[in-house]
Amino acid sequence: MCSDFAFGGPPQIRFDQGRESARFDTPRRNQHGGRRCSKMAYFPTPYAEATRKVLPRSARTDPMTGKFLTVTLPLAALLATLLPGQSVPNGFQVDTLVQTGLPHPLDFTFLPDGRALIANQDGEIHVYAGGPAVQIGVVPSVLTGHERGLLGIEADPQFAQTGHIYVYYSSTLDSLLHLDRFAVLGDLSNPASTNLALDPASRCVVVDAIPHLSEFHNGGALRFAPDGMLLLGIGDDQEHCDAQTPGSGRGCILRMDVANIPLGPNLTAPPYALLNPGNNPLSGNNDLSQLVVAYGLRNPFRVEIDSLTGNLYIGDVGAADAEEVDEYLHSAGTLPLRNYGWPWMEGNAPLVPPAWWTPCAGSAPPGLESPIGIGDHSAGWIVLIQGPRYRNRGGIYDFGPAYEGRVFYLDHVLAWIRCMDFGSSGWTPTPPVSGQPNATDWGDSFSRVTAMRQGPDGALYMTADIPWWTGVFQRIRPSVPANLITAQAGTGQVSTAGDPFTQPLVVRVSDGLGSPQVGVPVDFSIFGPGTLVTPGPVLTDSLGEARMFVDANVAGGQITVTATASGTLGRATFTLFSRKISVAHTSSLAVVTITNTSASIPTQVPFVVMVALPGGAPWNSPFGTICTNPASPFTIVIEDGLGIFGSVSLSGAGSTGNPGLTRVYQLVPGLLTGLQLQFQAIGLDPIEGMFRTDCVMTQF
Repeated sequence: MCSDFAFGGPPQIRFDQGRESARFDTPRRNQHGGRRCSKMAYFPTPYAEATRKVLPRSARTDPMTGKFLTVTLPLAALLATLLPGQSVPNGFQVDTLVQTGLPHPLDFTFLPDGRALIANQDGEIHVYAGGPAVQIGVVPSVLTGHERGLLGIEADPQFAQTGHIYVYYSSTLDSLLHLDRFAVLGDLSNPASTNLALDPASRCVVVDAIPHLSEFHNGGALRFAPDGMLLLGIGDDQEHCDAQTPGSGRGCILRMDVANIPLGPNLTAPPYALLNPGNNPLSGNNDLSQLVVAYGLRNPFRVEIDSLTGNLYIGDVGAADAEEVDEYLHSAGTLPLRNYGWPWMEGNAPLVPPAWWTPCAGSAPPGLESPIGIGDHSAGWIVLIQGPRYRNRGGIYDFGPAYEGRVFYLDHVLAWIRCMDFGSSGWTPTPPVSGQPNATDWGDSFSRVTAMRQGPDGALYMTADIPWWTGVFQRIRPSVPANLITAQAGTGQVSTAGDPFTQPLVVRVSDGLGSPQVGVPVDFSIFGPGTLVTPGPVLTDSLGEARMFVDANVAGGQITVTATASGTLGRATFTLFSRKISVAHTSSLAVVTITNTSASIPTQVPFVVMVALPGGAPWNSPFGTICTNPASPFTIVIEDGLGIFGSVSLSGAGSTGNPGLTRVYQLVPGLLTGLQLQFQAIGLDPIEGMFRTDCVMTQF
């Protein structure tokens, strides 16, 4: 950015209409007395779209001519639209959940368990699970620049079972916009875990026929509807006339049934007939149009879907005069095909095409849909970002009955949030409430928001891409004091597979002032190889505490237990572990694996591994029952890391784990065939002392 203010006044914003981008210029004198600017800063998606609209229409020229237009604005006024200082009505507050580590966040989606996946323009995907955002991978071959990049993300409603996510992006591989499915590996149903990893080799092409010639007007909305259909909003690709042709793949919304796509990777797109839900308006067609439910759109960058009715709320980014909030009414049976008028209409007025436009054939058809909300550029609107239609769903952050059915929307640049209600006279601006910034804006200074969605807890969540800083992930929620739930005792226990954990898991529920809350139902959920001893909710006692016992099942490994209570903030999380020995074998090979954990550093745990024929008397040791009694003549010690049995290691690889152990044993072919052997191990943890694994019986 040029910073020399000595030669002619304040800085200017210079709009390169050929590139649809903006730069800051400060006047300087060159050696011949002319003006020059030695530095510039271009803005990424979608600020380029915004900068073209600051000037009145009469002062602008064709965005494709490459001519420059200059407008002088006070620098402080411009920076005020970029810097935070957010204002919301009384009774609400803004939480910044992630303020570092997000390069250019453009969209996000909620997993069924409440975690959020955040998509960044360059292809990075992060997971938010209540702490810092953690990168889980990068979508390969993402083309960035201006309004290109990873534009949309959505999680499969059955994510806990499938691990599938859907992404919409511009690609370096070809001149197409891609809708693909990828698989995510890791903890698919643990709300407290960031252990997720995108598998780039799992790419499955869903749609590969969306043209992509322009850096602009690429759309980006990708959302699942309540009926399980996946919807995608596509821009006109700066080919404005094509928005009036449903099969062009431009300026439209696709509705697809993705449940029948085969599992696994596939670089060949499925036939449209496989994606066709059967009740789309043009389902009988043979081309892409069979997936189209709406067309005549310029750039539906964000579309949100009413969780109650399935209606669509479309934020169509405008051109010369107006931003549009459009509504698509979902209906039973075959859905209607709706035409929202672009490029014949903008807002409620016919568009007067500039002289440089190639005119579209014919004339405006009848039956065009009118917007339910208009952001006039003459009133300051620049780029509209569509928000949700609010529904109270029993979350801890529900806004309450006054907000039921309200539609939120905002301006990406001027940073205000507004909303509208539906009544007897149709859609009207919401009356002001106490504490909002002014009579028209419900919120203010929400700069550079790229997506706004309602979370499963009732709060409004947003991603914002702040220039020169970093992206942020925020929420707006009620600020009334709420109950808190905290873990008090029981976490970190280690047991043996198949045994109970000795200590109860204890949570405490208290109000905002710390006083215990009595008789509150607490719900415990378990993830991993364990079982809750008491099913159903547990009521808090006079201390505000609830207790739960856990049994480890025979699988062994890490267990996570979470506790929540209705109307209570957050969750209490416990981590447990059960030790396990397992054996795999062939006629000539046996592999023994011990699953273990240790807090010691270094994590060197010596083991004694024993094999016994069944029927021998067990050893009731100080640390539990040992089925492979080392004093029995039917028991053989195959690993001895303690030096009690001559430090034997029949594997030849040593008997010390780190902290677990896997050893391979060569067998004389057929020697053990028909035998039933018991395997068990004891170990010495440097911190906890002696322990045992479970006893596993293996039939050879």
